[in-house]
Amino acid sequence: MLRPFLATCLLVTATPAANLPGLDAPHHGRTIAEEKALRALDAWLKLYRAGKIDFTSKENIARDSLATKYGIAPKNALGNPTWAGDLELILEAVAQLDDAAAGQALLEVTSIGIDQGKYTREMAPAEVRAAGERWVAKLRTAAAKEEICKAARGELKIEKSRAVAFRAAAARCIGLLEDRTLRATLEPLLGDSETIVRVNAAEAFGKLADDRSAMPLIELVQRETNDAVLMTAAQSLRTVFARFVTGSEMSAPKDATEGAAGTPAAAAEAPPEGIRLAVRACSDALCRTTWRADMALVRFLDGFRARESVPALIGVLERFRDHPEELRSGKLSGLLQFQVHELLVAMTGAVFAADQPEKWRQFWDAEKDNIKVTEKRAPKSGGATSAGDFCGIPIEGTRVVFILDLSGSMDWPMRGQAGAGRKKGSSGLDFAKQELRRAIAAIAPNAQFNLITFNGDSRAELWNKDLVVASEKNRERFLKFVDGLKARGGTNLWSALEEALKIRSLVFGTSYDTTLDEIFVLSDGAPSVGEVVDPVEILRLVKETNRFAATRINTVFVNTEPPEDQRRAVPKMEVPPEELMKRLAEQNGGRFANL
Repeated sequence: MLRPFLATCLLVTATPAANLPGLDAPHHGRTIAEEKALRALDAWLKLYRAGKIDFTSKENIARDSLATKYGIAPKNALGNPTWAGDLELILEAVAQLDDAAAGQALLEVTSIGIDQGKYTREMAPAEVRAAGERWVAKLRTAAAKEEICKAARGELKIEKSRAVAFRAAAARCIGLLEDRTLRATLEPLLGDSETIVRVNAAEAFGKLADDRSAMPLIELVQRETNDAVLMTAAQSLRTVFARFVTGSEMSAPKDATEGAAGTPAAAAEAPPEGIRLAVRACSDALCRTTWRADMALVRFLDGFRARESVPALIGVLERFRDHPEELRSGKLSGLLQFQVHELLVAMTGAVFAADQPEKWRQFWDAEKDNIKVTEKRAPKSGGATSAGDFCGIPIEGTRVVFILDLSGSMDWPMRGQAGAGRKKGSSGLDFAKQELRRAIAAIAPNAQFNLITFNGDSRAELWNKDLVVASEKNRERFLKFVDGLKARGGTNLWSALEEALKIRSLVFGTSYDTTLDEIFVLSDGAPSVGEVVDPVEILRLVKETNRFAATRINTVFVNTEPPEDQRRAVPKMEVPPEELMKRLAEQNGGRFANL
């Protein structure tokens, strides 16, 4: 669980933004037009923080445009202006100043959603922050960069309540500038007392992406006890050593006696010592926090396969054996067990089961001097940890929620040929029920599960208040419930995702309340009702709020055939439903099935 440095409700803050720099009197050498850019941004932010701007709205705001009011853009050149477009014009004008005042003004925008402010969905803090970051990346002058560095060092004269957000935002911005001469300013932030600052500093080091960025990250991994920071540091280390990649996978450094590995370009270059130190640090950090961080650490070890990481990986399997209560509580996840087991099999060629760590340890003690991990081996059959599947997607988690679309269209027949246990002419709902029965019959006895259904109602429906253990009694109760499910109404997909992920805040890096490790979503249609209908907005919100929860989201698109008299009524979406489901899985570490 992330530290409670973030807000957890969705009310609008009434705290106005402080005036941006350079507004009390014209700056020497700056034109009146240039001053107007800063004033326009100040006015825009005051309206925004007061909750008077719906950033997601597509409505024409020509009469209220601040870009027009402050003379940044001619009124007849706006086209169909929105608040998002208005901000973009203002930010462009500010960035063109490219001085200290511009640096601080843009920093104000990039702190949105990182601060302790309270945001509504309509405020879209992630999108506003992203807009600011795009223009920060275009700053080039020493004066503008120094202003950002001052913020990172805590030297700006700002309210104490905003100091943490400014340091965190400044860390992100240093990464975006990709100026490696600023590394000295960034490095102390890796030891900051605030988690959100360390997270952003670790991410920024990944953007600087050179060997000199490795040691500060390695030292961070060696001492860090927060899972979000460990996750970010491991991901950044992968980026730092990205040139040692083979195809889409990073190449493993060979043991000291085995030479170098990698692409043809990297093959002639010996892998830096930093890779070996990073492997050791990531191995030592395993089991220090939670499965979320361990997943990122294991991914690094998979990318850089070294013999010395094998004992630590076996240690993870031993933790599952020795601490079953951590699996029940959610501190451990079957996803981690599956990933570690697959990596051990691929690295060593051995096929002992995941729940037999003693055999893995005996194997290591006997064969450690003979094991070669220079080649990537495809996992062999035997010892699989997957407990069945849902629509062909393996169930690897142990705290699993199924999300089922019960909109009226799920009563339509499925397209395509019969097969895979599906009868000809069966409806989407018939197929979903069949797959739910099959999945629950095969799910591991130590797993916990739940079901969320959604239709056109304002709230999704939970089958059970909490996750339940996959006992025979609970399976029977679940199957009776599934048998009685009926389809009706519209498609409020957002309500189900919001419930599953326990989305309660739109603040960047928000603490996560969900203990789920895997979600399966089955739907046949595009969102049509609910608080959030736009597919792009749904994707953005889920990705943002799931970043540190790291819940794997798998999706199944059921291709149903509307009756002849309803075909014209099916709306054409900018993002088709099957594409929405595909992206939802891809952006959240899951798998996608199109049936």
